[in-house]
Amino acid sequence: MGDLVQSLGSVASLREVRPDCRVTVVTQREWAPLLDRVAGIDRVVRFDRRGGLRSMWSLRRELRRDPVDVAFDLQGNWKSALVARLAGARERVGMAGDWRQEPRSRVLLQRTIACDAVPHPARAAWELIKQVAPEAPFRHPTLVASEGELADEQAVLEHLGIDCSTAFRVIVITNPKDPRALQPAVTREFTRDGMPTVLLLGPGESDMAKPQGLVLRHGRGDVRRMVALGALVARADGEVLGPDQGATHVLLASGAQGRVFFGSQDPRRTAPPSAQAFVRAGELSCRPCRKRSCSNPDGVVCMAIGPKTVELVSALLPPAGATGSGPW
Repeated sequence: MGDLVQSLGSVASLREVRPDCRVTVVTQREWAPLLDRVAGIDRVVRFDRRGGLRSMWSLRRELRRDPVDVAFDLQGNWKSALVARLAGARERVGMAGDWRQEPRSRVLLQRTIACDAVPHPARAAWELIKQVAPEAPFRHPTLVASEGELADEQAVLEHLGIDCSTAFRVIVITNPKDPRALQPAVTREFTRDGMPTVLLLGPGESDMAKPQGLVLRHGRGDVRRMVALGALVARADGEVLGPDQGATHVLLASGAQGRVFFGSQDPRRTAPPSAQAFVRAGELSCRPCRKRSCSNPDGVVCMAIGPKTVELVSALLPPAGATGSGPW
């Protein structure tokens, strides 16, 4: 979900400078609703990654209904490279080297693009888009909620006791075993300033004990609710606090301002372009970490952080030719 959101600024940028392009986006079925109302996308093709060979054949047939000139592999793994191959495009392009999550998947492409910068999904999408539109500026991803979605989510928040006309905070809560998750003690530390705070839990936290505070649960298939929630935070001039995970990316792309916290992870590789990125101060033996599970017997100590133990990551200069801004 996070990688999909990161790429959307470049989709809008492409259509900005090449309005004649017809853009099809292929994504997993559960994330497709995020693309509703996104400017620059003509067609969304849903992919069932667990559907086996039948799903692959169906995807191939759907993609080839409209001839494709260029297929961009934005994610850099076997799945995305295979989708590019199934599209039947005359040219299949992806990133090279360390920019690929699964480097050997490049064999399914015809051309790869090298870049000396630190790999980042938003930067990767931008570098690929520039292969057909060199003048395309960097743009932040933007998700848009409908008025009906805003009204529905506001009613849910008001039922919790949140006044959406004044600033409130949303903290993204994920399973504490995840090495990217904010730890319970951290969330308590950041809520002592008196700002009304909602703790957002997703379907991956269905087995977690209910944390103390105002809890808002979004279930599987509720991605549009996150878009509305982020927009309501933005309207109220509130903020989002969260780890580097999909829900945080969606809320920020919906207009909310926020802070994203990193322990041993490298924010230059994944931080949302519009957010302030904070890392735990001091040296950590496991930095940089790119694991999805923590093997430390003492738990996820790298994310046991608080207001006095984090430091703002200095913004890096935009790459040459950029007319927008990003974490480079």
